[in-house]
This record gives sequence, C-alpha cells and structure tokens, in this order.
Amino acid sequence: MNVMALYPGPPERVALEGLYMGDIPANGRSPFIYANFLMSLDGRIAMRNANGRKGVPEAIANDRDWRLYTELLVQADAVLTTAHHARAIASGEQQDMMAIAHKRYPDLRNYRRARGLSGHPTCVVVSSRLDFPGAELKAAHPGPVVTVSPKVADSCRVQSIRQAGVEIVTVDSPSHVTGHELLRVLAERELGRVYMIGGPRLFHSLLEDGVVQRLYLTIAARVLGGDRDIETLVRGPAFSVPAEAKLRRLVLDAETQPQQLFTSYDLSAR
Repeated sequence: MNVMALYPGPPERVALEGLYMGDIPANGRSPFIYANFLMSLDGRIAMRNANGRKGVPEAIANDRDWRLYTELLVQADAVLTTAHHARAIASGEQQDMMAIAHKRYPDLRNYRRARGLSGHPTCVVVSSRLDFPGAELKAAHPGPVVTVSPKVADSCRVQSIRQAGVEIVTVDSPSHVTGHELLRVLAERELGRVYMIGGPRLFHSLLEDGVVQRLYLTIAARVLGGDRDIETLVRGPAFSVPAEAKLRRLVLDAETQPQQLFTSYDLSAR
C-alpha cells in the first residue's frame, strides 16, 4: 500500500506501512504526549452508531488509518485515557489494543521486545469520580494500570480500586486533574512516550494547559452531517488563548474510498 507524501519536501510515493514508525521522540523522563484522531471533513470524530454507542463514525473507519493508529500505539510507554474508555475495556466492549495489534500486524509483534519495552504500555486513567470497575479493568489490561484523580474522589471507590491492584495517584487540585499535575505524575514514573487515546474533554484539558506536544489527525474526505450525539476534536469552554499548531507532515492516501489525508502537527506550549 502506497501513499503520496506531500509535505515537507517534494511529493514522493512512500509505503503506508511504517509511515509513523520511529516518529515519537524518546526524551528520557520528560513526557512527550501525543494524540491521534480520525475526523470527517465536517469535523466529526465520533457519532452514535447503530449499536447505540458513541464511537468512531462507521462511514469513515478504515484499516489504513487503523494501521497508523497501531504504529503510534506500539511506540508508547503509556496510553492516557478516561474512565469512559476504561469501562469499555473492562466490560469487553473494546478489546485490549495491543492484543489486536499483534494479531493484525505480525510485523509489529516484536517491535516492543526488540527495543526493551514492556509487552503492554502502562494504562493511565484520568478520572475524577473513579467510576470504573478496577478488578475488571486490571483483568482486561495485561500491563500496569495507574489512575490519576483529584482529592475529591470517593474514599470507598479508592479502596475498592486499590484492592484490585490498580495504583491510584491523588493530586492536589480540588475537582479535576490538571495537565501540569498529570505531566508530573508521568515524569515521576519515567513514562516518556505517552499516547493520548481519551476523548475530546481530555484533549481539551491537555491543550488548555499546553502539555500535549503533537497531534496526528487523519482527515477522511467524506461529509457526514448530523447535529446530535456527535463529537469534535475538543469539548469544553473556548480557550482564552487559541492553541497553535504547526504542520509537520501531510500525506495523501488516494487509493481508498473515501480518500484521506494523514496529517501531523507540532503543538505550541502555552
């Protein structure tokens, strides 16, 4: 499978496989947080599907984007997500991503082992209410699980989740986990490459505090419409200062329907 690299440099045909491999810098103890989304031309990243659950729009989901999603995953020391996603994994609604990666992409199976990485990234769950089943999540995710929560978290929930073998880190913020506190927790655990797979609220929070360094965005050339039960890149109040992004790569995938652009942006600290 080939795609057309358009920027930077002169246009050239390159292989889709490996497009994102080696793209995430290893900065030692300084966390590098990167996010990835698939978006329709009119900005939809999630909609209510036929099964009644909100997820990636079926009209734009595709194997070629999933391949790149997986390339970003296998490089991660940690995946950063929310209680909503943790519940989906715990319930079996979503399978462990690394297991899927190993099954679908044999060429990526030994990537982590060859580089001295653990078999599975650490799962870091950002949650204010701790409203997910710790035991089920721990059973479904073979790697370490860490939860970061504010002090208001319910003490009974804290005890239950800790008894399940999930580490809980409590930060000083009274009601929510700030991006700066999260960065400190990641650095203390030497989690350098951190893949944000949470939703638009978490992405908004990270952008607000200027702690996410890169955005990978696949733009599918298909207009979906709809004004209910949809999600866009961020959900939250307007930023007092807009988040700035600088294009670092633009690649055209013209051999699929719909056509799509693979883009990546460096995000400015705030």
